[in-house]
Amino acid sequence: MSWIKELLSLITVFASYVESPGNGPEKKEKVKQMIKDALPDEQWKIDPEFFDFILDVLIDLVVMFLNRGLWKTALKVLVK
Repeated sequence: MSWIKELLSLITVFASYVESPGNGPEKKEKVKQMIKDALPDEQWKIDPEFFDFILDVLIDLVVMFLNRGLWKTALKVLVK
């Protein structure tokens, strides 16, 4: 299951990269495309529709975590 850790790391980095107020669905699609561009096809032998489902769920979870933790803390530090 190390591939999930790798995927979560990529999602965290790419979600942070595209973060800005609003346009959630557009940002989600950007993150999905960035992940697909970053991964070699031969390493991920998963049905494309299932992989999209996995990405949708994991992106939502990672962004929820970042919204409640890291980004909120970073904003407090930057505002000081």
